[in-house]
Amino acid sequence: MAVLVLGRPAVRVGGVVRHPARRMVRILLGVLAVRANRALPLEWIIDALWPVRPPASAAANVRNHLAELRRLLGEVDPDGPGIVTSRTGYVLAADPDVVDVTQFQALLAEGRELRACGADAAAARCLTRAVGLWRGPVMAGAPVPDVVRPDVTVLDEQRLCAIEDLAEVRLALGCAFDLVPALAGLVVEHPLRERLWRNLVGALAAAGRRTEALAVYHRLVRVLDSELGVAPSAATAELYEAVRRDRRD
Repeated sequence: MAVLVLGRPAVRVGGVVRHPARRMVRILLGVLAVRANRALPLEWIIDALWPVRPPASAAANVRNHLAELRRLLGEVDPDGPGIVTSRTGYVLAADPDVVDVTQFQALLAEGRELRACGADAAAARCLTRAVGLWRGPVMAGAPVPDVVRPDVTVLDEQRLCAIEDLAEVRLALGCAFDLVPALAGLVVEHPLRERLWRNLVGALAAAGRRTEALAVYHRLVRVLDSELGVAPSAATAELYEAVRRDRRD
């Protein structure tokens, strides 16, 4: 069984994915999963579900939504993750490999450790699995409550870091050329993220598309100059010079 929130909130057992029918329950599943294994006070959950003006029946409504979510989890897997009531609030109690958020973070950490040890092939496999857990934005299709927005911001940053780590380790292994389309899209979405640009230059060069790689570098120079008034880092400039020399040779 898996609890999914890196995309539309859902639960999955085998190949069957089930989405909570009601919007409030989907939001509740999302916030519980983002903060899996941490107690969320009732007042905190009320703020998440009704950020502006909670109804007088908010506490009772939360308990009804929790009961519906418990039924869904129990129907999918009676021995799987569950919602536990503690003295400090409500907890989605689940093993780290059951919730995609915690599984992603564990795989990212493991991939980085493997890379630091020089085990690039194993690191690439680990990071590929981590990136592959993302089916879309966190809590896709549901509004992200302000109370979990910092957590979501951290996850979004970790996803980009995972993609950058994966691109670099696959470049080291000589097999990053198939990342070009994804990286080309990401530099449009995140134009000030220089590491993505550097990965794209490297991937294009590895694919033998050196003229395109040099053009991408010059685009980066213009973006950084116009937006931040800075030049590319030494690492990016060194890559550019290596690609330029290689084309000339």
